[in-house]
Order: sequence, then structure tokens, then C-alpha cells
Amino acid sequence: MKNRRWAGKRSGIAFGAVAFILTALVVPYACAGTTGAVPFSGNNPSSGTRTVTIADITDFHGHIERGADNATAFTVADSHNPGNMIPVSTGDLVGGSPYESAVEKDQPTLDMAKAWGLTISAVGNHEFDRGVADFNNRIADPSNGIDWLCANTSAANKSSDGLLSHVRDSTIRTVNGKRIGFVGALTDALGSVATPQITRDADLDERAVNAINRVARELKRSGKVDAVVALLHADASAAADIGRDVDVVYTGHSHAIKHGTTAGGAPIYEAGSFGRNMAVQDLIITGAGRRATVRVDDVDLGNGTSHTAVDGVLGVEGLNAHPAQAAWMSAGAEENDEVSRAQHIYQAAATYANHAGSAVIGTLASGVNFDKQGSDKHGNTVGVLVADANRESIMKHVYAGNRLPVIGFRIMAVCGLHGLI
Repeated sequence: MKNRRWAGKRSGIAFGAVAFILTALVVPYACAGTTGAVPFSGNNPSSGTRTVTIADITDFHGHIERGADNATAFTVADSHNPGNMIPVSTGDLVGGSPYESAVEKDQPTLDMAKAWGLTISAVGNHEFDRGVADFNNRIADPSNGIDWLCANTSAANKSSDGLLSHVRDSTIRTVNGKRIGFVGALTDALGSVATPQITRDADLDERAVNAINRVARELKRSGKVDAVVALLHADASAAADIGRDVDVVYTGHSHAIKHGTTAGGAPIYEAGSFGRNMAVQDLIITGAGRRATVRVDDVDLGNGTSHTAVDGVLGVEGLNAHPAQAAWMSAGAEENDEVSRAQHIYQAAATYANHAGSAVIGTLASGVNFDKQGSDKHGNTVGVLVADANRESIMKHVYAGNRLPVIGFRIMAVCGLHGLI
């Protein structure tokens, strides 16, 4: 992060020095440990300039084993600008999850997000893994504390009796005296990654970029907000046509680390996946409403975070165990509640998963051989077993009768397991 000096009647050098001393006294995270972390230089109320920090993750996919790392990273980001940091997600917070979260239908991940203080997320395609109704009624239940954003689903779908009644176009947070508007949207290519039923139920009736531009324009030009942040669950390249009413864009979906610029001149960030990375930016806002100006600066948190190929996107994997964090604790800081809660949530989920995973749910006949190559040379017999099991499950829980109304069914996994039925 660059040193900043604000224009104004006071001496920039004197103001910066005072801010540095105050930060050193009250924000141990921002100053302890590694080089490269520059303490936040403060605000200039006399000119109407204030700073709000955004910390974004994307495609977490229930990787709660990294929950404490993310809790630590959010804490460091908040310590950079105390009380003025907003954590957000760009979608796929849940779904496609490891067993520890999946076995409890991702409730541990929702609990983890609450421990982080994360209250804003775009809707991703994996949020619909168990169907649109399950997402709306369970995952997006207001008790979980997250505002789910998807501006390109139809207005009827977001109405009080719609299938996505708990989803909205945008939400506003007032932080450090500035009003920050957040607008979210889901990839236009939902049909290529979701079932026809899910695609119909989601009812995307507007191009994602057009929806973002429409909502951002209304927020900015009505004077309701001082800055607009877009959360687009699509590859960074999909954000290119976002207009001038958006000040910064966070993207996702492709699990990449990327940077770009919108047609309106706003920076675009994509922060990897699985809780391994985080994008952290300062919104430096002068003025209010339609007359506000916004500058976006990348933040280098230091303190055990690592650099990536993209400035502003940090590596946070292993952060909680990094020596810089131990140094901060040994300097006299109190134990961080967010990190402690995150650790407890993972430990409880892992214990439950170990117990549930050890339960015997079926047996194989003695002498049955499962090798890597089937006798018909069309696939390994373990794969056929898995495919048969999935077919039986679908017939039992999804379709009535004993016929599966598809021509073919292929099970594929990252490990290379294949089966045909």
C-alpha cells in the first residue's frame, strides 16, 4: 500500500506522523511482523475525504479448513482501517464443498461467514446446488445474516412470493460517514453450469453487466450512495463493459487471479478460490452523493500475507499460523474472537464429519473384485459402482418409477474416476 498525504490546511507531514503514532498504539496488527505493511494514514474530515476498506473473497466453496486464515486476514484488513472495513463475497460461498461442510449442507460455512462478519455476497451458481428453493429458504434465510445480491434475476422472482424472495439487487452500508452501495449479478452462462430446472427457476432476464449498470446508475444518480461496488460472479473479462457509475468490481467463477479495467475506468479484481486469496482495496471518497469522487488504492497488509501476480490480491493461505501472527499475540494483543470462533466451527464440523463418515451404510458381497479396468473395457468397475449408486439415488429421490429419463449418464471426478451406465 502506498503512503498517502491528504490535501488540506494542516501539514501533511505532521498529520501523517500523528496518524502513524496513533496506529502504532492501537492497531498492533498493522505494524507487527513483516515489512511491506504501511499503517493507514487516516482521513481528512475538513475536506470531506474518508476511506472505506473492502476485503473480498470469492469461490470459497465451503473450504472451512481455511476459515481461520480468512478470519485472520479480515482482522488484519480491519486493523488497517479500524471499524471501517467491509468483508464481501463474490459468490459460490457454498456448494461444491469439502465433506466437512457438505455433510451438514454447508451450515458450517454459513456459521463461518457469520463469525467473519461477512454480510454481503453475490449469488453464485453453486449456491443453487441443492435447488433454487433450498437456496432461498435455507441458505438465504435472513437468520444467516447475509444480503444475497443478484440484479439480473427477474423482479418477479425477487418479489415477496417469488422463488428468490430473499435476494435483492443491491444493499447499502454506511461506514466511516460514507454510504457504499453494493450491486451483485450472476454469470450469463448459468445454463451451461446448472440444470435446466435451476436455470428456469433462477429466471435471469437481463444481461449481468446491463443489470449492474442499471442499478449502479440509479444508486449513484439518485444520490443514495457515495460509492458503488459491483460483485459479479463471472470471469473478470465479463466485467469489461461495466460503466462509469461503478467504482470497483470484484469478480469470480473461474477461480483465477486476475486484474482488469472496466469501460468506465474502474479496476476489476478476481481473487482466486477456496479461501486462499483475498482482494483488499481502499475506497478514498471525497464529497457525497452525485458529486462524490472515489479513488481506489490496493492495500498490502503484510503481516504474513503474500503477494500474487496481481497487485491488490493477496495470498492468505496459512496466515493464521504465520510467525507474524504469533508475534502480534506475544506483543500483548488479546485473543481474537473471530479467529477463535472460526477455529471452533471447523473443529466441530470436522468431528461431526468424522463420525458421520465412519457410519456403515452398505456392504459389498465377499469376493467381489473392483479393478481399474472393466471386463468390457469401457471403464473401471469402481466407476461403474459409483455411477450405479448415483443412478439409484436419483431414481429414489428425484424421479418416480424405475426408469431414469436420460439416454446416458457419466460420472467424472478430478481424480479420474469414470463410469458409464
